[in-house]
Amino acid sequence: MPASEPVAIELRIRYQTVDELIIAYDATLSHGSAFIKSNDLLPIGTQVKLWLELPQGAGEIAVTSRVASVRDRDLAANQGGIMGMSLEFLDLKGESLTIFEDFIVELSTTAQPLPAVTMDRKLRLVVIDDDFTSRERVAQIFHDRGDDVHTAADGFEGLALCLKQTPDAILTDVTMPRMDGWQLLRMIRARPSLAFVPVVFLTSLDGERDRLQGYQLGVDDYISKPHKPDELCARIDRLVARMHRTAKAQSERKTLRGDLNQVTLGSLLSFIEGERLTGELIVVGRSRARLAIRDGALLRVELNEPVPASERIYRVLDWTRGQFDFVAQAVEGDEKPMNLTGVLLEHARRSDERAR
Repeated sequence: MPASEPVAIELRIRYQTVDELIIAYDATLSHGSAFIKSNDLLPIGTQVKLWLELPQGAGEIAVTSRVASVRDRDLAANQGGIMGMSLEFLDLKGESLTIFEDFIVELSTTAQPLPAVTMDRKLRLVVIDDDFTSRERVAQIFHDRGDDVHTAADGFEGLALCLKQTPDAILTDVTMPRMDGWQLLRMIRARPSLAFVPVVFLTSLDGERDRLQGYQLGVDDYISKPHKPDELCARIDRLVARMHRTAKAQSERKTLRGDLNQVTLGSLLSFIEGERLTGELIVVGRSRARLAIRDGALLRVELNEPVPASERIYRVLDWTRGQFDFVAQAVEGDEKPMNLTGVLLEHARRSDERAR
């Protein structure tokens, strides 16, 4: 049916979160189609005006579509799926579909609870590599010992797998199409549900600068290709065990956890200063920051952005969306403490200047 024929009906799909959009993009949107749940099925070939409502109030996209296939009640029961229709896009194809990728990358942070950590010898792993042979070789190593392994050919597909169910570890190549390992790592570390999942780069990169960049972005380990099976398994096991021990230790400490939409970072820091707390404050917003605080004074800020050390706290204070997690613990370091009230006043002055 040509796109010029009249639209028979209008339908709407609402994506509540960016994570939901990522999963839908990987499954259908990137292929120029969408699946809509419905008990009222239209004839195949019916032309539909489809409204795709983006999360976080980012607007909506109108797409002229047509019904490509239907899944009725009997088919849904036989396949174990849900009733609905697959809609083929008629006026949004090819490179135009990257509008979803641009949106996802721009607004990759969304409020999600941190996953509960469970210790189980059977690990859930995600292996990401655009080379089929390399991907399957790594996956088979863990399959053979009974682990639950899922594979993906690029970063978008891998991120969608991780969002569907949080893995124990992520093993990824660096050079890949659509989304490479660097961009994938940034998006993983910017999501509270994945921020502490071990990420391992499986790569032939041996340059010190490349490896340093990876560690700055939050990669946990590099394993060079080709991989020795015993070494690969042992290093993944050590990373997962270390992460579980860290998570358990943190759960036993006094914590403050919340959302920047509900409590501003300035208010939180004022409280920490007033109570003269000592510990680490992790903030996941536009990127990921770690603040070391002793007796209510700021010692240092670690930030996954190329910002001078003296400016990092002001960059973080600009964040208005994201989550925070303060863990009371001993903090090492001999840096000169910064008075938090002074920092907040300086940030307010800078904000006023920008507003003028």
